[in-house]
Amino acid sequence: MPVSAHHHVGLRVADIDRAARFYVDAFGARFKTLPYTIEPDFAEIVMDGPPGVTFQVCTLVFEGGGAIELFEFKHPVKPTAPIHATDGTIIHFGLQVDDVPAALEAVERAGGKRLWAQPNSWGTATVVYVLDPDGNVVELIDASIDEIAELTFESFPQARPQEPVA
Repeated sequence: MPVSAHHHVGLRVADIDRAARFYVDAFGARFKTLPYTIEPDFAEIVMDGPPGVTFQVCTLVFEGGGAIELFEFKHPVKPTAPIHATDGTIIHFGLQVDDVPAALEAVERAGGKRLWAQPNSWGTATVVYVLDPDGNVVELIDASIDEIAELTFESFPQARPQEPVA
């Protein structure tokens, strides 16, 4: 069964319009769907409750592939807050960019925040973690997953699978 992890990730945000502007301004994302509201009848099924849950959602796509869905809960309204990686279940999501320093500048201009003082080099790769305006952690990296795997094997040979992985 073919599977692609490049389909989309869903992010909870406090303000869907602000969040969408961030991803458009920082990464050149474009709207696949404008924000629309999911009312309780269907929203309760999608989110497995609670009763009366209502949210807005929109989908943004990236030129290189993949998408994000932004979710703003209208009911119940609860504050969004960053969660430390040791407390959450999704540590970060990664975006491959051509130029990490330039992407970092765009993130900061658009209202995001760097988590590291500077981008770091790992072999031939450059990487930095940033926060979007809602505290979602985004990894900016200029290497493919195949390149990262090879760099991993150099430092951690025991990480190499015994059978070839496509």
